[in-house]
Amino acid sequence: MGSRKKVHAFVRVRPTDDFAHEMIKYRDDNKTIDIHLKKDTRRGVVNNQQTDWSFKLDRVLHDASQDLVYETVAKDVVSQALNGFNGTIMCYGQTGAGKTYTMTGATENYKHRGILPRALQQGETNRIIASHTMNKNSSRSHCIFTIYVEARSRTLSDEKYVTSKINLVDLAGSERLGKSRSEGRVLKEATYINKSLSFLEQAIIALGDQKRDHIPFRQCKLTHALKDSLGGNCNMVLVTNIYGEAAQLEETLSSLRFASRMKLVTTEPAINEKYDAERMVKNLEKELALLKQELAIHDSLANRTLVNYDPMDEIQIAEINSQVRRYLEGTLEEIDIINLRQIQEVFNQFRMVLSQQEQEVESTLRRKYTLIDKNDYAAISAVQKAGLVDTDGHLVGEPDGQGFGLGVAPFSIKPGKKSKSKKMFKEQLRPSTPPTKPVAFEDFKNERGSEINRIFKENKSILNERRKRASETTQRINAIKREIDMTKEALNLQKSLREKQGKYENKGLMIIDEEEFLLILKLKDLKKQYRTEHQDLRDLRAEVQYCQHLVDQCRHRLLTEFDIWYNESFFVPEDLQMALKPGGGIRPGMMPLNKIVSLGEDDQDRFGQLQQTTLPEGPDSVSFYNAKVKMEQKHNYVKTMMALQQAHRK
Repeated sequence: MGSRKKVHAFVRVRPTDDFAHEMIKYRDDNKTIDIHLKKDTRRGVVNNQQTDWSFKLDRVLHDASQDLVYETVAKDVVSQALNGFNGTIMCYGQTGAGKTYTMTGATENYKHRGILPRALQQGETNRIIASHTMNKNSSRSHCIFTIYVEARSRTLSDEKYVTSKINLVDLAGSERLGKSRSEGRVLKEATYINKSLSFLEQAIIALGDQKRDHIPFRQCKLTHALKDSLGGNCNMVLVTNIYGEAAQLEETLSSLRFASRMKLVTTEPAINEKYDAERMVKNLEKELALLKQELAIHDSLANRTLVNYDPMDEIQIAEINSQVRRYLEGTLEEIDIINLRQIQEVFNQFRMVLSQQEQEVESTLRRKYTLIDKNDYAAISAVQKAGLVDTDGHLVGEPDGQGFGLGVAPFSIKPGKKSKSKKMFKEQLRPSTPPTKPVAFEDFKNERGSEINRIFKENKSILNERRKRASETTQRINAIKREIDMTKEALNLQKSLREKQGKYENKGLMIIDEEEFLLILKLKDLKKQYRTEHQDLRDLRAEVQYCQHLVDQCRHRLLTEFDIWYNESFFVPEDLQMALKPGGGIRPGMMPLNKIVSLGEDDQDRFGQLQQTTLPEGPDSVSFYNAKVKMEQKHNYVKTMMALQQAHRK
């Protein structure tokens, strides 16, 4: 938006042979007009009537030609309209003061033409006029003629252009009914004209007041039509037409006051820029074609093969997908890159291949294993109770055919270092039987869960200290309460003795002795101590509650981390632990627990290995072992499903 600027106000005096030189005077700056009004002697000796006024406007047009009026008033507004700024020129004044002559001029002589062009004559034929004593051809309506301008540059891009509009407003003249002597229809029209001009003046006053938030534009059609011109995005110019005769001095003062109020109004003109969407698209298409031609020339100079810069079709995308897969398999040394679109599509195909592989790994695991959420502790407990995670469930400690137990070293064991724990499950190999949870929990608190355990102990220590202070405060409160009760009993005893003795003053005021007075002071101090201690107790209880919440949170996290560590350390094989880590084939939160040995090995694979190692000389026993494996699978599956159903019911 542009900067705010004030409305330009000019005054044009109608030429007359009976000019009031003593009452209307112009200063040398040609901007100030002074009005002097003689006092009314009928008001008596004490007369405080104002007699002098001075109005400073942008210029006073006295005995000015139509050419000078146009150069002064309208030329700049029209010029800026061609650059995209809206403009409004308004003529205001008393009826017969020359508003219509200023705006439209006379058609008899070319030099007498007004601000409006000849095209306005067509609009003038629809305007009603009437005759009264002030003006033989008085306009009986307001006239707003709007010129819409659209300007385009011949040298710059034709997609951008500016629009504007010029409002040329010829207001109907204000009139005093006593002077115009209007009757009938003309009288009714004059009433409506004065009413609309009054609403216009109210809007001007509101616009000039910086503290006003509401502007009454909807009071009449005139103010609503001029809403954009008054105080909006527009260059505003006012021409005030006045009489130079003494008989019309009061109406002249009223018109000059209106001009002064209009100068207080500010507008914020800004260029109205628009873009032709159709031409913009055509220009962009033309520029795109030129850029493609430049790229073709550059490719030919660089001895490059013909490169296509259009969007890729399905056949080209399929070819890139094939190249990516062959590159990952190792059958293709490198992928030829010729343009930016191909680079983007290659990365897109890499992403798609990775997503497909993750889905395939997850689908394979779901076919081989029963996947249980790591946070579903009820399901995990049910599976453990079903016997699927011990040595009989073939999780860890599987015989390798030579009497050795296969296992995974605990998480805390590091190669080349001694373990700080002396527990039996802290050997380099995973034990065949997992340790009990109490034993494992102590080791977990010393190593992997040491930080959580430290925070838990600190919070618990703070909680115990707050509880101790709260207990001590409670004991003090009880002691104060007992002392208050004893003091009240002694005070009541003193009061009863005083009442029996009847010690009163003449005016009815009670007389108390020193002992009763000391008891009253003591009771007051005890109550003050009680309130203080009770407030301290309330604060301590709030701290105890908050500390208890922290302790509960730490305890829950400690137990949760221990359960996860316990299951991963003793029930999940080493190769699956690698898959569970960030970047592995299995997303976090899903942990297989049903007969897990490795990512690519199941019971059938182990049975085939067993045939090659322990049963080369006894082929007749193959059927027996095969049937045994199937029975164990079916038995374990039934136990697991029953345990899971019971866990979900709970």
